[in-house]
Amino acid sequence: LLGDACKEARVEDAAVVRLPGAVNWYYPGSHTDMPEVRSEALENAYFAGDIVNTRHGSWSQEKAFVTGVEAANMILGRDPEEGIVSLGEDEAHVAFGRNVVAGLKNFFGGGKPERAPSLFDFLP
Repeated sequence: LLGDACKEARVEDAAVVRLPGAVNWYYPGSHTDMPEVRSEALENAYFAGDIVNTRHGSWSQEKAFVTGVEAANMILGRDPEEGIVSLGEDEAHVAFGRNVVAGLKNFFGGGKPERAPSLFDFLP
């Protein structure tokens, strides 16, 4: 499917690194700093993981899986969304939480949610 060069390729080095207590800290506006699945700088470089910018809406392990499938699809010349199940409507408790947060941001932002304080403003 990928050609002889791919069939003959061998992994030369690999590692699994565990970093106790490590976590991605997303910050307001971090979405714009996340790389796209296909590199904008290198023609044949692709990114996968939970820090990659995608329209799917998933996070963490699910996002890493989805972006991996998107990258594989792009490499194979397929529609990037082939084989990816779209997220459905928010469950009632998630929709409720989103509405509460939106209302609080609107209130604390004086009618301008973008001016509301961030959770990070309250961290030590």
